[in-house]
Amino acid sequence: MDWLLQSQMLLQRLASRAGLAPVTLMLLPACLRRCARLLYWIPVTIIIVVVMWSYYAYVVHFCWILLTCATQRVVFLCLFHVCFGMFSWSFWKAVSTPPSSPSLEFQLSSSDSLLFEQERGGMEKSQILLEISQKLPVHTRTATGAIRFCHHCQLIKPDRCHHCSVCQMCVLKMDHHCPWLNNCIGFSNYKFFMLFLLYSFLYCLLIVATVTPTFIQLWLGKLFDSCVKLHVLFLTLVSAMFAVTLCFLLLFHIWLLASNKTTLEWLSVPFFADGPGSKAFDVGVRANFLQVFGKKKRHWPFPVISSQGDGHSFPLRWQMSSHSPSLINGNGHCVMEGTMVSLEGVSVTIAVDD
Repeated sequence: MDWLLQSQMLLQRLASRAGLAPVTLMLLPACLRRCARLLYWIPVTIIIVVVMWSYYAYVVHFCWILLTCATQRVVFLCLFHVCFGMFSWSFWKAVSTPPSSPSLEFQLSSSDSLLFEQERGGMEKSQILLEISQKLPVHTRTATGAIRFCHHCQLIKPDRCHHCSVCQMCVLKMDHHCPWLNNCIGFSNYKFFMLFLLYSFLYCLLIVATVTPTFIQLWLGKLFDSCVKLHVLFLTLVSAMFAVTLCFLLLFHIWLLASNKTTLEWLSVPFFADGPGSKAFDVGVRANFLQVFGKKKRHWPFPVISSQGDGHSFPLRWQMSSHSPSLINGNGHCVMEGTMVSLEGVSVTIAVDD
């Protein structure tokens, strides 16, 4: 969003030199924001156009014109429309489902916010955040051991929550901001995103598998209809290209799902009071999968809400073995992966997002 701010400042300087009214200067940032929102929908529009063209090319030019066997035509059309329907459903849910933001209990109250802004010393501010965070299920810290606080949203960040500069909000279990969906991928829609990748890959794979024999005939020059030939050739090449790309992306997110990591946590290891913990949220492949897709198997293939939890807190690796007496000693210390963590007297500093 830096380019947007720079553009606003540049236009304001040009408008002031041109002698425009103050009201006009106030309207310029709003116009820029609206234009930016329209630009963000260009990748989504590209996907819709490509998919609609692929539907037309497959159904009309391939199935109805080239295929001569009625049984083969019916089978291909049925399989295609199942994939197309599931892809469209998951795509719509991934685009239209808004990212979840932290609840009000993580936001500073008006009195705490006023007191926090009035304090100039770092120790006083850290004490305010420390007192509030002790009442919340917050375990993650910054790399310096600071309590994670978002200055824009005026809230203490829950575990795995990050501020999105595009959406201008804090997103629960934020994975990344996807420009192709014009949406933040997080707790509320990560399952939809996974299904979108899966059905996109199956959609492209089905097209490649069924059209390739005809593609070979067209390539060898046995079919001569130029219009049909162009549609089928481009359909096969575009589908193959997307299938390869989606395959790698799907495998990557399957690995993230199995290890209970987000893309941001893969890029930057989450920190806790005693240091980094790359496997802190990994509670086993099955439990990791159920966190996203839920326990009801009949809901797994469909883009419906079935994820476990509320997105504010997550089971930790060492908590899953908290019933073992060897993890907690008599001095009130918790042992995690061979390190001793004191539950009391943890020094806390403050970090504020810009």
